[in-house]
Amino acid sequence: MGTVYDYLDWRGELTFLEAPLNEVDCLLFSVISYVDFQGIVPAELHEEGGVSIKAAANAFLARNPDLKKLSMGVLMPKDIIKVFKKVKNTRRFRNVEMQAYTNVIDTEREMQFSAVTFYPGDGSAVVTFRGTDDTLVGWKEDLNMCFLPVVPAQAAAVAYLAQIADFHKGPLVCTGHSKGGNLAVYAAVHSEKSIRKRIVHVYSNDGPGFGRSLEYDHNYLEMKPVIRSLVPQSSLVGMLLEHGDDYTVVKSRQSGLLQHDGLSWEILGSGFVKEKEISKESKRTDRTVNQWIRDMTPEQREELAAAIYQLFSVEGAQTLTDLVAARKKWLAHSKQLDPKVHETIQKTLSMLIGLNAKNLFSSVVKKPRGSKTE
Repeated sequence: MGTVYDYLDWRGELTFLEAPLNEVDCLLFSVISYVDFQGIVPAELHEEGGVSIKAAANAFLARNPDLKKLSMGVLMPKDIIKVFKKVKNTRRFRNVEMQAYTNVIDTEREMQFSAVTFYPGDGSAVVTFRGTDDTLVGWKEDLNMCFLPVVPAQAAAVAYLAQIADFHKGPLVCTGHSKGGNLAVYAAVHSEKSIRKRIVHVYSNDGPGFGRSLEYDHNYLEMKPVIRSLVPQSSLVGMLLEHGDDYTVVKSRQSGLLQHDGLSWEILGSGFVKEKEISKESKRTDRTVNQWIRDMTPEQREELAAAIYQLFSVEGAQTLTDLVAARKKWLAHSKQLDPKVHETIQKTLSMLIGLNAKNLFSSVVKKPRGSKTE
């Protein structure tokens, strides 16, 4: 068993014509999309081609000669750059072209959206959506998913996919990690029928679900055969909100929340090592958190999201990195908050704690043998 590093050794010399695009490749594209390609990969689509992964990597490394000083945020593993450096030297990936890089941070609309498209050389276009970055507005938009039918990034994903589909007439693949996985599914399901017919694969790599069930959505049911939702055995993010039971469990070398890092997922051949089901702890957390969310009205969810965002916006923090740096000021900042914010957070957290205790109790207490249900 190996990870992406071993995969690049095993299959790195095979082009996409020699070995077809697979789920591991799509995770790698999703990971690479976290890199800042501003000024390196063109925002426009060009008939003559884009920038190769190797050229983009060389330009990025030239712009950041001291990688020890490079910060991608407190939650982004630096191994992303390590993988990027390894990818650029493989025969499989080095000539893959990249186009249409976009990165939008809009605090007024509470929107964080980034995407880039890869052309593996097999006739397909791999439309790749970035997950939540280090910006607080990105995390606020994630919270907004709990009560809004559509967040700006989801609408942007649909528009972006339409733009690529108009330019590229061949098969389409949608992929993303974390929030990017949610955007990949949303864009595929909500695209025009002519575009949906050309989508051959959709990969959500530990991406959260949706504020409402898609099980009765006609477009979702139509796309369901090509959608793959991959979650690690102790998934938290990928089990949030309404997601149904159609997911594939993959084995991770990490534990707990660290399994969200796709670089820790184990690989055998051209696919991930599969597990039968998620862990008992993940099931309990999924049941608790999603019940907690369902029990709140949309108005309560909105109030909680606004309260948390206000709490975290200490000293004008705009990123999680800023937030961690100002952690000693949180207590003083919390005392200055509106009393209603305190009340909202206290009530909703009390509800969560109560549900957690209830579900924990029910999971450890077993009925005596021979007992009958009343």
